[in-house]
Amino acid sequence: MWIHWQKDSKMRTLVLFCVVAVWTLPPAWADDIAPINAPENDFAAQLMEGAVKLAPLTHRVWSENDLLRLSANSDAAPAIAIRRLLLGQQAPEARSVSAFSLLTAENEPRLAWRLSGVYSVGRDADLVYVADTTRSFVEQRPQMPWLYAAQLRVYTPIGEWRIGQSPIRWGGGYSGALLLSDNPPPLLHVDYRAAWYLGRLLQTWRFEQMAAIFTENGERRYLMARRLRRELSPQWEISLAEAFKASKLPYGATAFILPFYLYQYIFTWQLYDRNDDWFNYMAEVQVKYRLGDQKLYFNLLLDDIQAPRWLTRFRYTTPRKSGFLVGYQVPLRNSGQLVVEVAHTDGDPGGGVYNYKNPANRWVYRNAVLGHPTGTNRDMLWLRLDLPLTDRTYLVVEHSNTRRANATPAVPVEKAWSVQLHWMLQKEYSLGVRWQQHIAHDQHTNRWILQLGRLF
Repeated sequence: MWIHWQKDSKMRTLVLFCVVAVWTLPPAWADDIAPINAPENDFAAQLMEGAVKLAPLTHRVWSENDLLRLSANSDAAPAIAIRRLLLGQQAPEARSVSAFSLLTAENEPRLAWRLSGVYSVGRDADLVYVADTTRSFVEQRPQMPWLYAAQLRVYTPIGEWRIGQSPIRWGGGYSGALLLSDNPPPLLHVDYRAAWYLGRLLQTWRFEQMAAIFTENGERRYLMARRLRRELSPQWEISLAEAFKASKLPYGATAFILPFYLYQYIFTWQLYDRNDDWFNYMAEVQVKYRLGDQKLYFNLLLDDIQAPRWLTRFRYTTPRKSGFLVGYQVPLRNSGQLVVEVAHTDGDPGGGVYNYKNPANRWVYRNAVLGHPTGTNRDMLWLRLDLPLTDRTYLVVEHSNTRRANATPAVPVEKAWSVQLHWMLQKEYSLGVRWQQHIAHDQHTNRWILQLGRLF
C-alpha cells in the first residue's frame, strides 16, 4: 500500500484536498441557495406584497439566509413553514400549504398548477410535499409525475434524516451547482445531516451525506455524496464535497464511512485488478465572499482528482477533467437583483467532465446532467436580472451563451434569451407574457407564451 501511495499522484492530491479543511476561525452555517422547486420558495411568495410576490412564476430562487430574513418578523403560517423547513427541530411545528395555478397559452390554452406543503406530525418529524404540473412547461422538459417531491424528515439526537423524493442542490451558483444540481428530475434518496464538532483545531462543521439507488437501462446504479461546510468569518464561507456514481458497491457499508476516493482506491486494487471503470468519482471546493449585500463565489470541480490541462501547461500527461464557476450577485432596489456567472467545463477525446470511459457511470440521471446544466466541454456566460418596475409589475431578463471549450467532444453552441413581464391584476391574480429566443447552429426559434395566474 505504501508503494502505491508514493507512486499515485491522485492520492497525494487527495491529501492536499483534505488539508484545505484545516481552519480555525469561528463556526457558522453556509448560505446555500434553495433548490429551484423547493417548497420554501413558494412559501416566500405568500409573505411578499406587490410585484415580488410574482417571483415563483419566474423561477427566482432565494438563499437560505434571504428566506430566513423574509420570514423573521412574521408569525403567519407561511413564515413558520419556512423556518421549520430551514431550521428543522429548532423551529416550531408547522402546518401550511402554498399553491398557484396558471392558464398558459402558446398555441392552445393549458392549465398547470403547483401545490407545496409542510405538515409536522410531531415535534420530531415533518412531511414535506410538492405536487407540480408546471415544471415541464416552464423548462420545456417532458412531463414529470405530478408528485414532484414527497419527503419525511425526522430529527434525532444524532442528526436529521430525510427520506423520499426531492430536488437536490448543494451550494453552487444561481444558474446551478457543479456537483449536485436541481436541473434533473427529483431523486429518491436518503439524506443525513448534522453539526459536527471536529475538535479545537477544526471547530464545528455542517455535515451532510446522501445516498440513492436507481435503475438505468435495466441495471442498478449507486449514487452517494457528502459535504462539509462552514463560515470561516462573516465574509468567507467554504464547502468541501465529494460524490460518486457507480455500477457496483462492494462492501457497501464501508462506503458510508470511508472517504469515497479512498474507498475506490482500496477496492480497485483488491477486487478489480486496477480496473476502476466501475466507479466515477468527483470532488468540489466552493468558496464564497460577502461584501456587504454583494456576493462573490468560486466553485472548482475536480473529476478524477488529477491535474487539469491548464495546470500542466497544456501537456497531455494527465486527463484534463475539471470545471469551475465564478459568480457575482448584487441586490437592486425593491428586492431586485443582478446575477452574472461564468462557467467552464473541460472536455477531451475521452469525454471530459460529466462523461466517463464507462458510459453507464456518466454523471447523468434520466438523460439530464446531475451537475451544472451547461454540461461538458463548454464555456458559459449567464446573466439574470430581476427588477420590480412598479408595485405591481415584475420584469425578468435571462441570457445564456455557451460555446465549445476544447476541440473535442463536439457539443452544440447555443444562445438563449428569455424576457418575462408579469402584472398583479388584483391581490391574488396575475397576468404574464414571456418571450423566449433560442439559437443553435442554423436553428433560430422564437416563442411567445401568455399566462393568467392565481396565487393561493
